[in-house]
Amino acid sequence: MNELFKQSVTNKVIEHLKNNQTTQAWVLHGLDINKDSEYCEFCGSKISQERIDELNAHFNDEYKKFSETLDRAKSWLQDQFIEVINVNDIDIYDEYKENLKGSASLLKQEAEKINNEIKEWSKLLDEKIKNPFNVSMIAIEIKEDFFKEFNKRSEEINTSIKLHNKKTSDFKKETTKVKSQLESHYAASEVKSFDYFRKVSNRDNEIKNLDKLSDELKKIQEEIRVIENSLSNETIAADIFNKHLHGFLGRSELSLQFNKSKNGYEILRDNKLGHAPNLSEGEKTAIALIYFITKLTENDNKISDSILVFDDPVSSFDSNHLFHSYSFIKTYCHEAKQLFLLTHNFTFFKLARDWFNTNNRNRRNKEKPANAFFYTIEPSAITPRSSSLCNADASLIDYNSEYHYIFETLYKHKEHPRLTREQAFFTANLSRKLLESFLNFKYPRHRSDLSQLMDVAAKGCVAFDGHKKEKVYRFINKYSHSAVIEINEDIAENLIGEGTNVIGDIFSWIEEIDKIHHDEMVSICRPQV
Repeated sequence: MNELFKQSVTNKVIEHLKNNQTTQAWVLHGLDINKDSEYCEFCGSKISQERIDELNAHFNDEYKKFSETLDRAKSWLQDQFIEVINVNDIDIYDEYKENLKGSASLLKQEAEKINNEIKEWSKLLDEKIKNPFNVSMIAIEIKEDFFKEFNKRSEEINTSIKLHNKKTSDFKKETTKVKSQLESHYAASEVKSFDYFRKVSNRDNEIKNLDKLSDELKKIQEEIRVIENSLSNETIAADIFNKHLHGFLGRSELSLQFNKSKNGYEILRDNKLGHAPNLSEGEKTAIALIYFITKLTENDNKISDSILVFDDPVSSFDSNHLFHSYSFIKTYCHEAKQLFLLTHNFTFFKLARDWFNTNNRNRRNKEKPANAFFYTIEPSAITPRSSSLCNADASLIDYNSEYHYIFETLYKHKEHPRLTREQAFFTANLSRKLLESFLNFKYPRHRSDLSQLMDVAAKGCVAFDGHKKEKVYRFINKYSHSAVIEINEDIAENLIGEGTNVIGDIFSWIEEIDKIHHDEMVSICRPQV
């Protein structure tokens, strides 16, 4: 820096400008402005060429270059100021924080000492820039101890950071080691509690036993193959199978035949060579069902010693084959030791239900306990899903249709001298459904409107006059079909009082329209009479 301070420029010096730095800077700036003009922009007078040459000699190129050098030195010196970071922004372990803060405080003090010296240099440089002709300025050299102390404090900070980093690295290594030990410990505990090695030994023994049994099984299978090859007739009687199949399907186009060259059976269509293609799902199910039942009696096996399970045997049948399936199972499997029928088909269920109920009734007549029972599989609504086997609801067992159920339920309420409020509202709804079902069947041309339907049905009736018709219509329309439920006492009492009478009028009307139907339904409702 002192070498720069001792430098100057060689030129023709104008003493007045040299001794007045402010004026010198002002003239230098004005000279640059007026370089393309002969007149002074300040006073408007013409500047002589002699004066311009004199000023250019003062401000020559060496002067300008030296000024630029001083400006660059100023920028360089500004970059030498030391900026100390805030240690509070450093995330470090607690045991190193105090040392770090202390070292950082001392580092800041040393940095301030150096920065103060740089500031003094900067002031001298500013003077040199103002008067580049001054060669008497001297910059005091910064003490080497300042830098030694600064580097010492910096190293102390680096030491704290290194200790922190080392602990971090060792911490990860130690935690990994401890985790491995924990895993080994728990694995060993699980192996011990699971009795792993004993089970491995048992597994090896079972594998040996399995290999031994596998060899014995191969021998038995070979014996079976030899016996089967020695047989001259088929395993099942194809003619019996075909008889059942033709009866079941109601046609004889499909038949079972034994192919000696293939040593197996084939299903033929219209006795054409080659296995019948494109069997329908119903045909496949029929073949499987008949084959299963036919195989039950093979090798002198008795149905009475067998437990049979049929899982939805009519899933792919039309209504005609559904009855064939029921009849086939009933004919050939009724003597089974135990028989389970699983189905989703309600028609098939009703056929089997009537069969089982008849069986139970015959047993009761002989003073024997019932041996046929009905169950439903009920899924749960919670997660995880599960299902329960429950006794079938009475409505599935006792009634063949919703109409049957409604008729019997209302007929029982007809005998009550007085209905409760709950019964009254309930019977109002049932009364509407009963009338709609009965009248829609009797008068299908007028089924779109209940009022019109009742008008048509009441024509020609004697006992059931217009007054009763209006009372019935008002009762069922008000209490079963209202958009708003009325709960005042008068409404409720009217409902309770009218309920039994209206139900009686409805049954009297049905009897007058179709006495045979009425009497048949009543006999079903009162089988004990």
